[in-house]
Amino acid sequence: MRKSYLILIFFSFSLLIFSCKKEKKTEQKASQAIEQNDTSEVEIFYLVPSPDDIFGFASSSDLYFNPSLPNPPENVDKYNNTKLQELNFGVYSADLAYCAAFGKKEETKLYLNVVKQLSEKIGLAEVFNESLISRINNLGSNKDSLIAISNDTYFDIIRYLEKYNRINSLAIIAAGGWLETMYLVINLASYSENNPTIQKIADQKIIFNNLYRFLQQNTSDPNVKAVFDEYTKLKAIFDEFELVKVDDKHNMSVDGDKIIVGSSVKIVINKEQFIKLHNVINEIRADFTLNK
Repeated sequence: MRKSYLILIFFSFSLLIFSCKKEKKTEQKASQAIEQNDTSEVEIFYLVPSPDDIFGFASSSDLYFNPSLPNPPENVDKYNNTKLQELNFGVYSADLAYCAAFGKKEETKLYLNVVKQLSEKIGLAEVFNESLISRINNLGSNKDSLIAISNDTYFDIIRYLEKYNRINSLAIIAAGGWLETMYLVINLASYSENNPTIQKIADQKIIFNNLYRFLQQNTSDPNVKAVFDEYTKLKAIFDEFELVKVDDKHNMSVDGDKIIVGSSVKIVINKEQFIKLHNVINEIRADFTLNK
């Protein structure tokens, strides 16, 4: 199930701001997979929504494009070791997706170039071949084209890292990308009990538990261990989220990091936990990006 961990960087966007309609489709597919005794398919469906879902948050009423939130491109020169370079490769990848989601052509092109610059430092320059560079240089302003090139670039990188079995790099990049996604959304959303964006933040407990376990499995690498130690602060907060019964029989529930289809349980985050999560995410993000 390696891929269910590795596609976290871009696809965690969709799990934050999933539409109800898409959730129903995912539940139906998951139910079919359970009937066929294929539990791996359930995890894939839940962790890897379609590319259209990734950018669905752009239409959410309480989310918008804030140019001050992404990590400034000029910070790239500060990352002078492998851990920081891989972490911020993930961070900038999430920023790239954020810009593309809101149709920001110049910003998308800028972050593509920053990702390319970091790729050369962490041994991924081969991914940026002449064809991809030409697409970047001729990038139009159409939102779909912005999403397509950012998405294609990401998958090329994942395939490359998997091909050469660079699992430690994948763990660190995924950690950086997930955290930046959370940073962007949690700094745009306002807490209220019935806010669907807040619910999607609570639902990240599932993604986080998988990512946490992936990091934990690779702590023999000192760089992964350093990132894992930071994530233990978040683990304590996510473990506080309460599971409560609801009337909707179609909800998916969580038992640890397992998904149970057809149960009437949901993950709940209260205001105090939201503030605590917000503060710790900002703290760790400042450490990762050296924005202190």
